[in-house]
Amino acid sequence: MVSKDEIVKHWLLTSAIGFPRGLSYFFPEVDGLALNMKEIPGCNYEDYAKGLLALYDSGMIEFSSKYSEDNVTDRSCILKILDRFLIFSKQNPTAQLHRRVRRNHVPDPFAERVDLRVNFNLTVLGGIAWEKIAEPSWSHFFGQSNDDETGEIFSQNLTLLIARLGWFIELAHARIHIDTIELQTHSDYQVLYWKTLPDIHRATFSLQYEEPRWANGRPGDPKWFRDWWHSMNRWHKQPWDLPGWPR
Repeated sequence: MVSKDEIVKHWLLTSAIGFPRGLSYFFPEVDGLALNMKEIPGCNYEDYAKGLLALYDSGMIEFSSKYSEDNVTDRSCILKILDRFLIFSKQNPTAQLHRRVRRNHVPDPFAERVDLRVNFNLTVLGGIAWEKIAEPSWSHFFGQSNDDETGEIFSQNLTLLIARLGWFIELAHARIHIDTIELQTHSDYQVLYWKTLPDIHRATFSLQYEEPRWANGRPGDPKWFRDWWHSMNRWHKQPWDLPGWPR
């Protein structure tokens, strides 16, 4: 049975495996929709602040701040940063307004009271701790990026990579120019900002926007396509699958 404190810490690590996370996703209230994560029942901003401090103390995360006066290598400064967010959360419980402001990129009415652009990221030690619990299957992991004209996909699993190339229009709303595909293999390739794999397949290509027939496993898509799309994203255990997850 995993304790509540351990659940919170693992949940926080999971939230940042893809890229550093801003503390504004957790204060004044967790934005589970934006994080694409189930919120922990019964947890509030004080629980998350406690979890962040514990992860920092154990060397599993580090912080960054837009303010040069925030010395994020000093524990006393981290306490001040977290206190800033705790005070903000107590004084501004209107989380829905805060979420709308961030998503719509309109001026933040709280900007003069607290700066929300503070991030945390996993360290190598944090990545090791996350892997121990999440048990990721790196052979089922893939990375993808694209803009209006070019894209790339990488994975240890060549079959998965080829499948995503074939379904790219449904998955990314763009058609690949097949004759531009270049396939390479790499050693010691950085797949996440904290993780390197010993070998990887990588495809690069040019593309153009095109309306898909289906898109990302939505309810109107064929069931077999929805099932396949969702199965591709199950490459590690989620925090809510752990024994001890609050009910």
